[in-house]
Order: sequence, then structure tokens, then C-alpha cells
Amino acid sequence: MEITPEREQAIREKFNINPFPQLLGLELDSIEPGRAKLSVEVDEKLMQLQGVMHGGAIATLIDTAVAFAIIGSSGPHDRFTTVEMKVNYLSAITEGRVTAQATLIRDGRRIIVADCDVFDAKGKLAAKGLLTYIRLNA
Repeated sequence: MEITPEREQAIREKFNINPFPQLLGLELDSIEPGRAKLSVEVDEKLMQLQGVMHGGAIATLIDTAVAFAIIGSSGPHDRFTTVEMKVNYLSAITEGRVTAQATLIRDGRRIIVADCDVFDAKGKLAAKGLLTYIRLNA
């Protein structure tokens, strides 16, 4: 499904009214069918007590990136939700802009599988997610 400028604008508007990602400061950098790139600037509200980015904040970045990769290849009325998410945390993130790049591996009628790579400010792979979603209106 092509993402026209009008459709991209509608997707960005949907992103901007999504309260939880906004609370964390996530930004939608790019979207195309089956792919999305999100980023966030690490600050004190995203840190855990050991001075590194909280795993829950990283997981939220991953889950949201995958959701928008799905939105980029779905119809405007499609509904879906996360069924399973596995995250490997590969290195600590302490500062800078963190980027998540989500890609759909399988975009089925009912089941969607995606992976997502999270890179720290230096471009080092810091986390990797593998997610399964289910379409609710299939």
C-alpha cells in the first residue's frame, strides 16, 4: 500500500495524538510500507537508577516503531495489538539520540511478525526486538 503525502500526514497526525509515546518524547522520523523509524532524545525521565536508559522506555520505543511500520502497510481502519515481544538489550544507552528501525518480516492476514533494531547515538546496535502482532479485524 502506497503512502501518499496525504496518507503520511494522516499517519503523523495519529502519531501526534498518541499520548504515551508523546509522554516519553518519541518522534516519528520516517514511515513507509512495512517500515518505520522513530527516535528519542535520552534525558533524565527515561533513565533508571543506574544511569542508563530504562528497559521499559526502550521496549516502548520498539513497540511503537513496529506499530507504525504496521500502520504504514495497513488500511486506515485496521486494528491490531501486540501478542508477544522479545527484547535483547545489547549495550547500555546513557545519552544522545536513540533510533529504532522497525521492519515487518511477515505481514499476514491475521499474524504480523516484525523486528526492530535500536541504535545508540553513535550508531551502535544497543537492542533488538522481535515482535508478533495480531490483526483484530481479520
